[in-house]
Amino acid sequence: LPNNVVVFLKQSSLFSQFFFSCNNMRWAKCDGDPCQCSLTFTPAIKQVIDCTKLIPKCYLMNAEMFRIRNKLTSRSIGGKPVETAFVDSDGIYDPECENDGRFKAIQCNGTDVCWCVNSAGVRRSDKGDKNIKCEPVETYWVRLELKHKDVAVPLDAT
Repeated sequence: LPNNVVVFLKQSSLFSQFFFSCNNMRWAKCDGDPCQCSLTFTPAIKQVIDCTKLIPKCYLMNAEMFRIRNKLTSRSIGGKPVETAFVDSDGIYDPECENDGRFKAIQCNGTDVCWCVNSAGVRRSDKGDKNIKCEPVETYWVRLELKHKDVAVPLDAT
């Protein structure tokens, strides 16, 4: 390409969106020059994220709730839960997050009914009103089970 075309491309937002997309997070959008990945929580609130690092669960839940409210595809990250998983009658809620992406200890889901959650966003108390007292409780142990998909040809271990 001629130099003047390359300079034009580098200065355009199309260049940033094409070459600096948020590949690791499908729901994130690349905005600005230089590109910054962000998740949309409301039309007015976007959270800047680093797509090269793990994204806090609280931010992911906020982004998912925005997508559900706006009838956009959801759960493209993680799939459906296993049938034996415990399902809370609350389902997914729109959480309040601290500035660093941690869950606030008290969650109210936009109503006067509130409850306490641990650092993973899991309810740990009965529901109460907005005066409920919640102390931060850190979740330290998380058990993960990772499985490979079945493959037609075994992996060559060499």
